[in-house]
Amino acid sequence: MALVQLGDVYKRARSLLNDEEAANWTDYKLSLKAVIAFEELEAELILAGIPIIHSISAILTVPAMTTDDLNQDLSTVAGYPTDLIIPIWLKERQVGQQNQDFIDMVEVDFIPNIALDVYLHYWCWYQNTIMLRGSLNANQVELRYQRYLPIPGVNTDSVIVPLGQLFLANRIAALAYYSAGNRQAWMDLSDTAMTNLNRIIDMNVKELQDLPAKRRPYHRGQGRNRVLRDF
Repeated sequence: MALVQLGDVYKRARSLLNDEEAANWTDYKLSLKAVIAFEELEAELILAGIPIIHSISAILTVPAMTTDDLNQDLSTVAGYPTDLIIPIWLKERQVGQQNQDFIDMVEVDFIPNIALDVYLHYWCWYQNTIMLRGSLNANQVELRYQRYLPIPGVNTDSVIVPLGQLFLANRIAALAYYSAGNRQAWMDLSDTAMTNLNRIIDMNVKELQDLPAKRRPYHRGQGRNRVLRDF
């Protein structure tokens, strides 16, 4: 099934606003509310650890160190992902080796004061960037990480998250009612958006639990309702 586009979400939201002809709620008026709703959806997916936020980088070629004085900032290397939230793991191989030659790098709190080697060995997440000790040889690194999802901006953009329209349309309409001063409609639609959000997360958690290596399920608390309603 094809993913729903942003334009269809707007149509659904206007239906909930009783404005199918867009007499009051144009795409432009709904666009900022769509960004807010999508960012809320993204934050919940991140908290739940849903795999759609996981990504693997292109293979980065880290040049050999020319000085022993400083550690190496991976974000200065060409191809470093611009949508990175937080790294999960790094692997490395020598230039010219094959995929099967990748080996795990070791995450540390701080890069140790050791002599340079032909491999990088260590990495740490420091001040929102990945730091390396550096190496005598150029090495290639592959990075798995949590990513920001691209926010749909034009009507033909996909909402990306399967069934995400069930949350987004209700939440956009709720925010529209809130800005118009209709508190009851805002609360009702926010509750419906939350119900649909729970379904989206439950669907993804079930898929995780069906994997051979089961992961810890996500448990929702009452506080999540408050997050959406206290806008």
